[in-house]
Amino acid sequence: MRTLHTAPLLRLTHDNEPPPVRPVPGDDDALSDRATSGDDALSDRAVPVSGGPLPDQPASADADASSHRPAPLSAGPLSDQPVPGDGGPLSGWAVLVDGDRIEAVGPTGELTQAYPMVRVRRWPGTLGPALVHDGPLPPAPSPRERVHALLRSGVGAVLAAHLTDPAVRAAAARNDVAVLDAVRPPALVVGGRADLAVFADDGRCLATVVAGRLVHRRA
Repeated sequence: MRTLHTAPLLRLTHDNEPPPVRPVPGDDDALSDRATSGDDALSDRAVPVSGGPLPDQPASADADASSHRPAPLSAGPLSDQPVPGDGGPLSGWAVLVDGDRIEAVGPTGELTQAYPMVRVRRWPGTLGPALVHDGPLPPAPSPRERVHALLRSGVGAVLAAHLTDPAVRAAAARNDVAVLDAVRPPALVVGGRADLAVFADDGRCLATVVAGRLVHRRA
């Protein structure tokens, strides 16, 4: 089932510096090894395709989704902070996730009209790509808890150099955390893996989506 994640979306740019790595808090929430069932993820880059965001439109079951389905938006990295002069996050935008991939990024109204049967998740805070953790994993009593500490911080990828312990690497694989050879800027890419994170104004991570699955949601 497709899922549409909607919240003010970090403004897309083509030339931003990668965002700073957020510190990982200690354990204070419990997570199951597998994410909440039925939750799908977000993904990467895009540029606006219309003059501005459209209001949400009710999804009509009678609409012919295939006749006016939008083409995937062109790719461009999504920055952690808006570029000066570009304004704040894009209100009324959303990321469409199908399975573990980002299918489209665009105005919520256009996407709900094109995909009338889509499940819509409306998030508080600001939506963007999940973070890349560049450093040792936080200490915790077990490999599982060390990986969950990352997920609670909005992390969707970690460097292979910090997963030398086979038990920790196995825990990361069970939770679909991406393992990278080198640091890359977090980005939402149409056709790429749906790794998303939602952050409150005070920096707390409200939700993390990894490979299309909701793996963390703050109560």
